[in-house]
Amino acid sequence: MDVEEDLNRLEDWLRRAGSVVVAYSGGVDSTLVAHTAHRVLGDQALAVTLRHSLIEKNELEEATDLAKRIGLNHLVMDLILPESVMENPRERCYICKKYLMGRLSAFARDSGYRVVVDGTNYDDLKDGRPGIRALKEEGIRSPLAELGIGKQRVREISRVLGLDYQKPSRPCLATRFPYGYKIKSEDLNMVASAENLLRKEGFRVIRVRHLDHTAKVEVGSDEIYKLIQEDVRNRITRGLKALGYRFVVLDLEGYKSGKMDEI
Repeated sequence: MDVEEDLNRLEDWLRRAGSVVVAYSGGVDSTLVAHTAHRVLGDQALAVTLRHSLIEKNELEEATDLAKRIGLNHLVMDLILPESVMENPRERCYICKKYLMGRLSAFARDSGYRVVVDGTNYDDLKDGRPGIRALKEEGIRSPLAELGIGKQRVREISRVLGLDYQKPSRPCLATRFPYGYKIKSEDLNMVASAENLLRKEGFRVIRVRHLDHTAKVEVGSDEIYKLIQEDVRNRITRGLKALGYRFVVLDLEGYKSGKMDEI
């Protein structure tokens, strides 16, 4: 099955849905779903971005700017996360996703939309993500996953449509903290500032894991060579220490999803 066939299948799926609210983060997956829904359904498709303390300000601004550029009907919904999420238990992702999607589902019902959809793709189902269970419990549909469309095909379709198909994923800021560490607003600001510092140095794939007084820096494995250059390394070390970290370490393995599950 080629790219055009998969795009047609996605369009047909959304057309049958009739009217949808799209959980839109500005990432590659949700952008493809939101863009396609808008082309197929017009005003019967609404992209909603949830604004809360675990979403970086820059990421929200990028999602909003992108929605304007590609002409989405877009709404930003402000939410306050439950304290149980900020306690950061091992089931944090499930608790958070269930709360967020529950609120989004209620909004969709009250606003007359038939279905809430998200950008979960077929490959995500293989990762054992706890948030998937919350999606099912709240009745959220995932057209990409249901159609068997994985990440590589999402990028191929996005490229054909002229969308950004290379944008790295940026999960919520809570993934930078070990389970059981109570997350405070100052910690979130510290991590966001640390990652912005690395982003300004030109790194694309970035995680700064917050381990008490230590910043554990992860970049893409193909970018490590740049990070160990003396001038870059010194600038980043000074910058991170100026933010309040006492120790700065580099993960020589490079970024890999789910690292905090291993700690």
